[in-house]
Amino acid sequence: MDNMNQDNMNPNMKATPHGAAPTPQAATYAANGAAQAGTYAGNGATKAARYSVVPSPQALTWEERYQPKEDIETLNFREKMASKLGLASLIYALFSTFCIYDNWAGITMPLFAIGSLIYMVYGLKQYDIKIKKYGWFYGAVIIALALSNFLTGNLALHFFNCTGIILLIFTFLLHNVYDDSRWNFSKTTFAIIESFFCSIGALSDYTKDMKVLKKRKAEHTVEKNHTFKYILIGLLISIPLVAVLLTLLSQADMIFGDLLKTYFRFKFDFDNAFGIAITFAVLYFGSYCVLRFFSKKTINEEVIEKRNMEPVIAITVLSIVSVIYLLFSVIQIVYLFWGGVKLPEKYTYAEYAREGFFQFLAVSIINFLMVLFVNKHFRENVVLKVLMTIISICTYIMIASSCMRMLLYIDAYLLTFLRVLVLWGLAVLSLFFIAVIISIYKNDFPLFKYCVVVVSILYLFLSFSHPDHVIADYNLSNIAGKDAKANISCDYDYLTNLSTDAAPVIAQYDGEWVREYFLNNSEFYRNRSIRQFNLSYYTAKVLSETK
Repeated sequence: MDNMNQDNMNPNMKATPHGAAPTPQAATYAANGAAQAGTYAGNGATKAARYSVVPSPQALTWEERYQPKEDIETLNFREKMASKLGLASLIYALFSTFCIYDNWAGITMPLFAIGSLIYMVYGLKQYDIKIKKYGWFYGAVIIALALSNFLTGNLALHFFNCTGIILLIFTFLLHNVYDDSRWNFSKTTFAIIESFFCSIGALSDYTKDMKVLKKRKAEHTVEKNHTFKYILIGLLISIPLVAVLLTLLSQADMIFGDLLKTYFRFKFDFDNAFGIAITFAVLYFGSYCVLRFFSKKTINEEVIEKRNMEPVIAITVLSIVSVIYLLFSVIQIVYLFWGGVKLPEKYTYAEYAREGFFQFLAVSIINFLMVLFVNKHFRENVVLKVLMTIISICTYIMIASSCMRMLLYIDAYLLTFLRVLVLWGLAVLSLFFIAVIISIYKNDFPLFKYCVVVVSILYLFLSFSHPDHVIADYNLSNIAGKDAKANISCDYDYLTNLSTDAAPVIAQYDGEWVREYFLNNSEFYRNRSIRQFNLSYYTAKVLSETK
């Protein structure tokens, strides 16, 4: 029986004696069976996992659902920006709107500059950025420009001061956020332009930051996390409520209404409400976007060396230019300086000075840009450096010639604000070319920083000297000795249109033109509130009462 069972078995499945080694066929089938068992076990596990219970999207945290898009660290940073920088921007916008709305020359202007500096320092602190030593120089100039606005009544200076404040704000941020120690003049200039326009793109970051804050506040119900939300809601409710109440109360009591108009100069009507809202929106979104842009550090710090052009090309061009400049300089020295400064025939002082200045100014700017370009893009060469030095020296002769022409013009037709700017611009150019010559032989010379320091110091000197005061004093002191009587009335007409800075000088004289001067400036010093208090306007108001 046992033999029959063995004979009926599959030949490949014959039993082996106990303890004997299995045949190869048996080992193969055993391995196949184990593999199949593992496959079925794996499929079963997959099916079990497929049909097992997983958390619903509602059960996942907000970070887990959106983690594939942005990591936790980025989300935490966005929440930090929305809460801390968002609240700081809100406070800054409210404070700045109060300071500068319809008021670029008031006593609140220096407060605005100080507030802007505090806001920037606080914003950079959120990025763990410390203020560099040279950065405080930029901050001091910003405050000085704002103080100049409060002290002067010259509208042109107001414009220059505000423009300088904006440029220095971006320069301050660039210097502290980036390593600009190796940046050249063009790199820094383009970085300022890039940061100014690219900050607009940070509006998308503002939207994302606020979404992160909103999502997280919806998930975390801790009371302290709602502080920013409650403050914002309270402010939004209080602004229209306060406007309505002040409007009603000012109409109900004339004394209270006059108090608001006299000391705060806020008229609660639609036009002013719209203007205040626009000013607040620009300051709020603008300040947030600017600092948010600098948090990303998207500007490339590396200065790419491009001095790979063949110097023979530049040598050929500059050689021709140098010959022309040398010939021109010889003529200027022999004719203008040694020739007793005689005017050519059929030339008036006005034609000679105006033509000379504007042409020389254009040539000086071309020389400045040309030397910077050659020094940046062409390989170093001794001959090339000598030619650039010759061009720079010839530029000094042109500056001197232009200065002589302008002094001739001033001697004939006295001072104006434009002529003062001409002399100031020539002084700036002369100091610029000192740095240009140094940069020719020293590639790592900080040309941009040097130019900022020179312009800042010379401009602050110009602004705080009150040019209109100097003009009035010079013209009135010299006008009696002039032979050109036909021009005297014209000079008086010009004096009557000077700013309030000239009031201390003009108040010393009598005549119809003096009364006309104070009448022309009365709109600046009448009905000004405490917020709009300006020292120059106030001085003119006090002096006008004596006339």
